[in-house]
Amino acid sequence: MSSKKMNQRSQIKRGKTKRSEDKMDKAMSDIKKIGIISCCLVAVLLVVGIFINPKESYAAGFLQQLPDSFYSGMTTETQILIGDIELPKEFYGTNGNERLSYIYCMDHRLGMMGATPEKPELAHLYEKGTSVKDTYSLDTSGRSATYNGLIYILQNDYITGDGTKDYYLTQLAVWWYLDRANGFDDEHNYTSYDLSSATTSEDGKYKDGNYAFYNNLSAADKDAIIADQTYGKIVQDLVAGAVANQNNYTQVSGSQDINVDTSNITYTMTGDYIETSVIKPTSSNQSFKSYTVQINNSVGNIEIVDENNNPIAGTYINANQGFKLRVPASEAQNENFKANITIVGYFEDLYDAFVYMPNPSYHEKLSGIRSEGTCENEGPKNLCFENKEACTSAGNVFDEETRKCLVKKELQRALLGKIESPSTPTTIDLEVPTIDVPDTNSTSYIVYGIGALIIIAGIVLIVMAKGPNNAKKK
Repeated sequence: MSSKKMNQRSQIKRGKTKRSEDKMDKAMSDIKKIGIISCCLVAVLLVVGIFINPKESYAAGFLQQLPDSFYSGMTTETQILIGDIELPKEFYGTNGNERLSYIYCMDHRLGMMGATPEKPELAHLYEKGTSVKDTYSLDTSGRSATYNGLIYILQNDYITGDGTKDYYLTQLAVWWYLDRANGFDDEHNYTSYDLSSATTSEDGKYKDGNYAFYNNLSAADKDAIIADQTYGKIVQDLVAGAVANQNNYTQVSGSQDINVDTSNITYTMTGDYIETSVIKPTSSNQSFKSYTVQINNSVGNIEIVDENNNPIAGTYINANQGFKLRVPASEAQNENFKANITIVGYFEDLYDAFVYMPNPSYHEKLSGIRSEGTCENEGPKNLCFENKEACTSAGNVFDEETRKCLVKKELQRALLGKIESPSTPTTIDLEVPTIDVPDTNSTSYIVYGIGALIIIAGIVLIVMAKGPNNAKKK
């Protein structure tokens, strides 16, 4: 082949190689670009996620532990979903910088007060009182009531997924249920806790801008809820459920105890394991629902299995089922079967709700900006005093320095729910000094010895078989 043709082939080959390298470089460059763009997009999404968070829901539900006290907070923005019943969009409790949950009011005729972004000084201290399972006296009427059904309402306060709407609807259900529990029928209004004060009139429903009846929702309010096609049934169902279940929350925690009768536990050899008989913890508390088993220390690698020998370590065991412990026999040679275990029993959750009292019960509330001689920006239900004389004649205090009317007002009781998940541990030692554990090592030596003899015999036979063939070849 001529040198010219060889050069041409070499040039073609180099060209192909160059094009391949260029394509590879371009591909790598594209990959880098895609990587850079992807990183940028992720960064943008992270930044957006920081500044645009979905609205958190603070529906009351149940807290694992209730505070001894909290401060109230609220929004100045209000909402009306049914009829003309107006509520703050949010009324909630705070504990330091931590927001607890929505809180519900129990006395519509009394005031609501909480810190707002504009007026943080309006935060009011509420202190923990008694459970709704207790009996409450209804003033001087000689009657009393219990409010267990409130627990049902709190258990079902997640309704629409919108926290502020759920708060509104749940608050209406709380008020209506309290009316039922207090003996007020839905067709009348009441001017005291004495049932003889019933009236059908809606006159005076708002006195000086404040709700006046002792029934938390007036007859007209309840009619409006019943007629509402969007949310009315939700409120009615909550109230009906609370009434139907009000006697289902009388259970108290009682004593939690876990017992194991170690005298009935036996130990046997099963295959290659030393195994206990079925161990079944018991409790005198009927609400005992499940338990866990933890190995603290043991001889050998002990395994926790169910009655069918399925591993169950680290999982909850139903209270009506038992468990077994087993250890490979080879790991218990020359030692007793020993184990120290902790059994933790878990009991049915207990739901409760507690009433929080405002401290003090009476508070001189700053009722908006009330400059003397003006009533600007007043809502239909707010107090409005034209001047100092109008303020003081209504039994309030006029602040000369700020030219504001300080309104003396009693505040509502507040409600928070609690869930308890009782549990209790017990630790036991298991030991059996007399179990007959076979010497599995001796058996192994015999097996190994027989195996070795078979291998040697096989090698000898192979060598002997090859000998005659080699002799024939020669």
